[in-house]
Amino acid sequence: MKDKINILTIITYGVILSSISILLNDMREFDFNQFTAFQNWAKAANKTDPWFTSKNAIKWSFYVISAALFFWRGYLIYGFSYFLSILKEIEIGNYFSDKNSKSFKKIGDIFTSYAASVLILRFLLASIGKSTFNFFQEFKTELTILIPCGLAFYILAELFKRAKATEEENELTI
Repeated sequence: MKDKINILTIITYGVILSSISILLNDMREFDFNQFTAFQNWAKAANKTDPWFTSKNAIKWSFYVISAALFFWRGYLIYGFSYFLSILKEIEIGNYFSDKNSKSFKKIGDIFTSYAASVLILRFLLASIGKSTFNFFQEFKTELTILIPCGLAFYILAELFKRAKATEEENELTI
């Protein structure tokens, strides 16, 4: 059993590290010069013009939404780190610990909030004209997997909580 836990731990670290490297690469490729352009526009903009209808405001919105997408991807990577605490608890023999139940619930929270937030942010990106958005096409991406996985982790959290209660009840009857 210990060998399998070690293999799963190595795989989890591999997923986390590769996800971090992909995120950092995407951030490196993103055009952060847009912030400088926005500052220049803010200094020269006519203060009486409506801000939401200007072309530069739309560019700024794209910048903010893209930064939010980077944040949510980092948050998803953080969610994967909870697998390590679950594996550590299993390795020491605490299969149905409260920590595992809380970790499964937290992973479910992260997965579902990520999927909902990314869906909303991609819709906003499409509405400002920086990307195409097809609701059904979005569910062919990672959202297809993350929503059911998040719900499954909620179920696992409840099952582990009930298993812990049953385990404690059985210890009292012996």
